[in-house]
Amino acid sequence: MQTDLGSPLIRETVPVHYAYIARYTYSDVVVQSDNFLMLSAYSDSYQTLVTCDVATTPQGRQIVFPDRLGNTVHRVRISAPHQELIIAATGRVCLNDVSPDVDDVMLTGAEYGLDAQEFLTASRLADPSTVVAGAWVAAGGASTLLETVGNVVRWIYNNVRYERGYTSVNTTAGDVLVSMSGVCQDMTHLGLAMLRSLGIPARYVSGLLTRQPGETHAWLEFLHPQQGWLPADPTRGLIINTGTDYLKFGVGRDYSEVPPVSGSFVSKGSGQLDIATAKVFFDRETVSIEDALSLLEHW
Repeated sequence: MQTDLGSPLIRETVPVHYAYIARYTYSDVVVQSDNFLMLSAYSDSYQTLVTCDVATTPQGRQIVFPDRLGNTVHRVRISAPHQELIIAATGRVCLNDVSPDVDDVMLTGAEYGLDAQEFLTASRLADPSTVVAGAWVAAGGASTLLETVGNVVRWIYNNVRYERGYTSVNTTAGDVLVSMSGVCQDMTHLGLAMLRSLGIPARYVSGLLTRQPGETHAWLEFLHPQQGWLPADPTRGLIINTGTDYLKFGVGRDYSEVPPVSGSFVSKGSGQLDIATAKVFFDRETVSIEDALSLLEHW
């Protein structure tokens, strides 16, 4: 089964650079840490990674490997004692301004291979069994794939309030359906669970909005039985996004599988994320780690 959008019409290739910076602080000395970083742009029919650089302060021992879904993971082990950790990443990506010609199909006739089954079943933060009734309401009686996805995405956009401070990285799709509030991650989890409950494979995408500096963004991809993974964004009410507004870092069943930064540390104290921000540059020839670090000065 095809797992990426097949041979779209590429109107224009737009080279961009991105910079990401995060700073973690700790209440006591960290003896060692083991960090998994998904900050390298994904390569697919919508974008092509050219270069990527990931660095930490303090420095650590770094290895790079692909996971089973094609995400690039930088693993950094740090043994130098520290009470502050800075993670910086930069990259050059060619974004494809695509206009895919997508045929709609009946839901009852859509057939998916075995590799799609994990995107139909429950994940830790997106369990379809918790949103079944809501999904039927959101779908509005649609019988085709694109109409169903469009209805669900627009229902979430129109009914779930974008509010900070009410959810966390552990908030589930079922929780969001109860509170009817959250941020992009929460709206995406609700969309995933609803589509899965309707028999549509869906996966989580972590990345950036290229024209909106700041935090990372989340959206989803749903699987077309002939034309592969197609994007939709419940936070913005969009389906089959085209253009160069999105830069993808990674994909998974939900956020818990593709956070930009994860890992563990050894310390008597606790740690917290102090700052995390990113920016995409359309008008730069190069972007360095020093450019990423300079984002801290403007925070």
